Amino acid sequence: MATNFFQQQDLARRKTFQLVVYFVLAILILIALVYALLLALSIYSAHAPVSWWQPELLLLAAPGVGLVVGGASAFKVARLASGGQAVALMMGGKEVPGTTTDARQKRLLNVVEEMALAAGVPVPPVYVLEEPGINAFAAGYAPGDAVVAVSEGCLNYLTRDELQGVVAHEFSHILNGDMRLNIRLIGLIFGIMALSIIGRMLMLTSGGRSSGRNDSRGGLVLLGLGVFVLGLVGAFFGRLIMAAVSRQREYLADASAVQFTRNPDGIGGALKKIGGLVGGSRINNPQAAEVGHMFFANAFVGGGLAGLLATHPPLVERIRRVDPQFDGQFPEVRPVGIDREELEGRRPGSLPPLAGMPRLPGLPQVPVPVLGFADEAASRIGHVDPEVISCAQALHDGMPEVVRVAAQEPFSARALVYAILLDPRADLRDLQLTRLKASAEPQDFAETLRLVAPVQALPDTHRLPLLDLAMPALRQMSPCQHRAFRAQVEMLVIADQRLSLFEYTLRCVLHRHLDAQFLPQRQTRPLHRSPQKLTRPVATVLALLAWEGQPESDQAAQAFDRGMRAYIGGDHTHRLRPRDECSLAEFDAALGTLRQAVSAIKRRIVVACTACILANKQVTVRETELLRAICDTLDCPLPPLVVAEAETTMNGIAGEGQRAMVAQGWLRN
Repeated sequence: MATNFFQQQDLARRKTFQLVVYFVLAILILIALVYALLLALSIYSAHAPVSWWQPELLLLAAPGVGLVVGGASAFKVARLASGGQAVALMMGGKEVPGTTTDARQKRLLNVVEEMALAAGVPVPPVYVLEEPGINAFAAGYAPGDAVVAVSEGCLNYLTRDELQGVVAHEFSHILNGDMRLNIRLIGLIFGIMALSIIGRMLMLTSGGRSSGRNDSRGGLVLLGLGVFVLGLVGAFFGRLIMAAVSRQREYLADASAVQFTRNPDGIGGALKKIGGLVGGSRINNPQAAEVGHMFFANAFVGGGLAGLLATHPPLVERIRRVDPQFDGQFPEVRPVGIDREELEGRRPGSLPPLAGMPRLPGLPQVPVPVLGFADEAASRIGHVDPEVISCAQALHDGMPEVVRVAAQEPFSARALVYAILLDPRADLRDLQLTRLKASAEPQDFAETLRLVAPVQALPDTHRLPLLDLAMPALRQMSPCQHRAFRAQVEMLVIADQRLSLFEYTLRCVLHRHLDAQFLPQRQTRPLHRSPQKLTRPVATVLALLAWEGQPESDQAAQAFDRGMRAYIGGDHTHRLRPRDECSLAEFDAALGTLRQAVSAIKRRIVVACTACILANKQVTVRETELLRAICDTLDCPLPPLVVAEAETTMNGIAGEGQRAMVAQGWLRN
């Protein structure tokens, strides 16, 4: 069985531990070398024999190296605290506005949006690097603050399928937890290389003024030269650590890109064009040495030890892993043109807009096999399939033009969220609009009125994907605008003195992905490692899920029991609480506790929630929205359900019910 999302998260954490071990070893080696340098300087300046063991020099070297390396690493990490945006700007990236009229940039945005909708994550901001080579990277601490950056070479030389392969590779890094590891690696490597910067400064400030052996400035020059050389040694270890940590992750991302798109010619074609292009994947920005491990392919050319220190596997080997028939001959690379089908991504056999997507609010209430589905659903977390990408394309293309355009600009994106929150009942909607008119800017109110009709005409299944599409524009708000926006959202949510499940889900998604940018919070390590100690908050979450999906108490109790059994793995003593005792406040607090669990427990939680939802062999939009809120809080990207027509899915479906539904990743043809 392929490694799943939760296993990849654990693997990324183990890689982080491995990175720390390498880092500590490098520091110990640097301390020993600095001690040797100080000892050599003391011999140089002394007129009598000097002992090889001088504890006072070691006490000077160890704290000094620790302070320089640790301080420089902390400084670099602090500069990158805002996540992926800081890395993109450091590399000279320019954000692509959603309203761009450039055909190549529009094609790129469409590919990224489709991949994000298919992965169940908010659409990340997209940056373009003014670099002629073919390269790309994803950066951030979590999917909520990720960015995707591609070079001009990608836009000019790659077809849509090849560009989709590169984007799928980067989304693999987003979903597998590689981004946080990569940013930490930038900080640690910068700290190790800081000694060379200090050595260079010492040589520049004191060089040329030394007059002999006894001149103190001569000793300072020698000290600077020695520290500079040690810095180069540190840089060597830094490159070695980069290579050790990142190479295997690149193989995994290549394999994931093929798995996501089921098109090895996409990423394979992009890699072949890198080999055939003059300059290949080279990035000319001087910062490329620091972030080279984050790129799609090698960003800079090293010296004689390039093979040992390369952050990526050999290009030919990567190609042959996705295309075993590759003969080693790279193609001639020329700029590609873009026609309408290239721009919109419609290919023969692809789904027409909204094909297979329910038109009316709510998903069909149809039987589905339950046994084994919950575990299979958890395996789909952080995973993308071609069928989901096709459905995401259909969903994207099926959005009314007025709504898609509104989602691409910060001003109208705020109004779009307000329109989504307006109640379908006329009396409550009028109350919300009255309060919005009194507290919002006049242009915000006017824009909201303009969007009410097209937004409320959308199926319920489109509301959260529309919010995901609007996320890049919402991130462009200023801190002041975000505070006002947050206040307006709260006002609309509590206008009727109650919090609906959809309002809770929308607020949860907004806060989860916008607060990370506007209200930075300290990253915390998982605290809970025992499933038994979390049974109470799990029971609180499952109780609300059970009551939401089952109208009768005995059915709700059965769903709750099925969920608890899936979590614990056997019998349990918990009983379903009465419906009036299940509040969203307790549900939210329970999710906050469960968010601090390790990945293995989070997987159990997703399995339990899915088993609870599927207990009556029915799925509703409300249940899927609530499951999205749960998975979003747990940092587990949930792909959307793909529901097909009964007539097209009956053949080949085995199991209880034999009828009428394909839930992507839960039930397959």
